[in-house]
Amino acid sequence: MADNSQQILDDVLSQQRQDLIPEVSEHDYFEVFCAEQILKDFDLSYDEIQSGIVDGEHDGGVDSAYAFVNGELIYEDFDTSPFKKDVQIELHIIQSKTSGGFSEVPVNKLISLTRHLLRLDADYSQLQQYNQAVKAAIDNFRVAYRSLASRFPNLRICYYYASKKADAHVHANLQLKADELKQVAEELFQGAAVSVEFLGARKLLELARRRPKTAYELRVSKSLSAVNGHGVLSTLSEYNKFLRGGGDKVKAELFESNVRDFQGDTEVNAEIGNTLRNEKTVEFWWMNNGVTILASRATLNGDSVTIENPQIVNGLQTSTQIARYFQSEKGDDHRNVMVKIVSSDNEETRDKIIKATNSQNAVQPATLRATDKVQRDIEETLKSTGLYYDRRKNFYKNEGKPADKIISIPLMAQAVMSVVLARPDTARARPSSLIKDNSVYSQVFSETHPIGMYSNAAALIRHVDRVLKSRSEMSARDRSNLRFYILFWLSCVLVEKTSLTTSDLAGIDVKAVDDSDIEAAADEVWQIYDGLGGTDQIAKGPELRRLALEALNVKLKGKSAQPSLDSAISLAN
Repeated sequence: MADNSQQILDDVLSQQRQDLIPEVSEHDYFEVFCAEQILKDFDLSYDEIQSGIVDGEHDGGVDSAYAFVNGELIYEDFDTSPFKKDVQIELHIIQSKTSGGFSEVPVNKLISLTRHLLRLDADYSQLQQYNQAVKAAIDNFRVAYRSLASRFPNLRICYYYASKKADAHVHANLQLKADELKQVAEELFQGAAVSVEFLGARKLLELARRRPKTAYELRVSKSLSAVNGHGVLSTLSEYNKFLRGGGDKVKAELFESNVRDFQGDTEVNAEIGNTLRNEKTVEFWWMNNGVTILASRATLNGDSVTIENPQIVNGLQTSTQIARYFQSEKGDDHRNVMVKIVSSDNEETRDKIIKATNSQNAVQPATLRATDKVQRDIEETLKSTGLYYDRRKNFYKNEGKPADKIISIPLMAQAVMSVVLARPDTARARPSSLIKDNSVYSQVFSETHPIGMYSNAAALIRHVDRVLKSRSEMSARDRSNLRFYILFWLSCVLVEKTSLTTSDLAGIDVKAVDDSDIEAAADEVWQIYDGLGGTDQIAKGPELRRLALEALNVKLKGKSAQPSLDSAISLAN
């Protein structure tokens, strides 16, 4: 007898779509839902989930694809240089179906796509049967894998076939196809761990019910407690268990508030590793500064402390070396690491602790950006307009705020760069590097800028995104390529000049901007983009920006109400 899983899943999807992303179709929301549940442990934001969705004509049977290095999502401008040893690369490919049960056709498509796109020497320009989006997503993986080849990374390739109308039964013939898919991937990447998983309604519900872990337990050997804080010694073995949250993998979400990335094989890290391996008769905490953990609440009971919403804000290098040590070390290690646990819900206090505990060694100013006063000011300003600034990654997502009301730090940087610095091409081509480069960061984020420009930038880019979703001629990739150009064009038209100041952006009356304004901007930009070939390379290169500026100058000078592509090209030449 069939159970109620399919009906319950339909109800869950309907309710969550209305609460979180009501503007998307049921089919599109199911893709978001599947990616979010399958990759729950990676703690992806809504923007990150959307970046991996490649569904559309010629998608090769792939609805979404995501690649990770040591748990970090790979972007187009991903920097692999910090990863030196013990590199883990994962590729997750998802097929999501809202109608029918499991069938062989999607698996056959994945077999063909694997043979074509996962070949490291494949010439993508010759593979016209696949769309730009799916090729770009898989190519992100290929580029990262090849750049890390000399580190001999461990590789996992995971295929998921999710169908909300399917039950748990997988026909024998379909399982044979899954085995063939697995074999094809293993032949391309010898030694890789490859899996194929079928997710029916019941399994999807199980994934949805599983909550990301928010409370961790750390067993301690010595402790000293005060109001809102504990100083403890924990054995290396027990701290390693804490890092893994009771599972096999280190929980990446523990390090979201750490201002440093893992620094690789530096002299300091080499010394920590040497101490772990060779100084067995000397207490580890005598030779190490220890770890600082921020928590919303920490309760000491006997020989264990329960830590709610822990964030390791200092001690990433130490923690990573301990985790690496136990990848090869067998048995328990009773040496101790010193752990300072501070519980506070006051954001200013938390930020002060993060800065203070990371000031002992040189840290680039931009790495402390999330704790800057300007970032807190932006968060408060956006709240007053009904938007939520994701200064602390996924804080508002976890509170259930609608996806289109949440603005990440990278998205804010891209929007401001597009308008004030007139660089939509850079915003499109190098999304993550904008906030890593201190000189660029200081141009985008400053306490001297009028605070209203940030709320206007956020409101305008979300308005642009909403309108673009209704453009049937644009694929998801086109929307990604053009959103910042359209934002730039729209802002220039509203202010009536092509070189905007921060005050100009702050002075725009965003409430007066309607869909027709954005549609007009989209028409103009699309004409130029499509005439140039309409590719990722066009959006990332200088030509689209150059021609857009020329066309804008014509429009704003009144020489032509609607400049054509031909007139823009003739002016540019």
